[in-house]
Amino acid sequence: MNKPQMDLTGSKILAVDDVPANLDVLSQSLEADGYNVLVATSGETALDLVRRIEPDLILLDVMMPGIDGFETCRRLKAQENTQDIPVIFLTARSELEGVLEGFLAGGIDYISKPFQKEEVLIRIRTHLERTRLAKDLANLNAHLEQKVEERTLQLQQKVRELEGKDRIAQHLLTFHTLQETLALVLEVIADVLDVPKAVVYLMDEGVFKPTAAMGIATPKVLVSEDALSQITVLDAQKDIFEEMITRQTVMHKEVEASSFVLIPILRGSDLLGVIEVDQSGENGGVSEDGILALSSFALQAAVAISDAQIQQNASQWKNQMDDVMNLEELSDDLDALEQFTPKRDE
Repeated sequence: MNKPQMDLTGSKILAVDDVPANLDVLSQSLEADGYNVLVATSGETALDLVRRIEPDLILLDVMMPGIDGFETCRRLKAQENTQDIPVIFLTARSELEGVLEGFLAGGIDYISKPFQKEEVLIRIRTHLERTRLAKDLANLNAHLEQKVEERTLQLQQKVRELEGKDRIAQHLLTFHTLQETLALVLEVIADVLDVPKAVVYLMDEGVFKPTAAMGIATPKVLVSEDALSQITVLDAQKDIFEEMITRQTVMHKEVEASSFVLIPILRGSDLLGVIEVDQSGENGGVSEDGILALSSFALQAAVAISDAQIQQNASQWKNQMDDVMNLEELSDDLDALEQFTPKRDE
């Protein structure tokens, strides 16, 4: 079964010979086979044409006035943008002893004069196919290398994400204030996703209030508690926050030349707060994988918020019990006092 031939129609062939009759023969044969033929009668002209046209293959006569074919080939191979163009030397039978010099100069083959049409076409096709296959292979290798590099970066990113989650999980095993935990969540977001600016808003009496922030004045630097009161939701953002409350899903928006993403902090169906991440930086914003990572960090933040609420409720319950115990002790004291208080005569 014959292998289908590669379509080489339109390939550019530069024929270089100082004898016009030879160029006519070559041009007629090659054009009849579907090639696009260009001609030059000297090495200097050929070099100028190659710089402007970049042919797919060069047929190069050896003996020419001015610079000969060998020197022309050496100059082509010395230039990065022309060194990969295949060169086939055209040589008279009496010049066959110079074939070795032609190979040393960078040629890949030779055709002896007088030309045999079938031989010329076969040799040209062979080297054009070989060159195209080599380019296709190089492109494939480059594509595979790019894919491997992209996959490696993805795996490295995943490792950083898992390490960040582990940092937060280990942190939650011991008692910390909510403020300390949210600060750690922001630090992890900055480290893992290279986010320069983020704010955590928690729901307080139906209103989102900033509880922790990073990068407001200086990228990736945590904001002090005293400065949190200066952070406000822009009027243009309020509708987006309201939409997120309703939809409880990630929101990508641009407001007043600022791009940001809102990540809901959910505990079951309860919306506890939101993480706002700025996407206006030079790093191009948060990727889709980054959004998934942020959602995971938001879930851990929800656990921290719930734990803090439980601890706060437990503390309040304890305070109430202490108050009750104090009232009982006061009642006992009053009863004891009544026993020693003289009764009035009726």
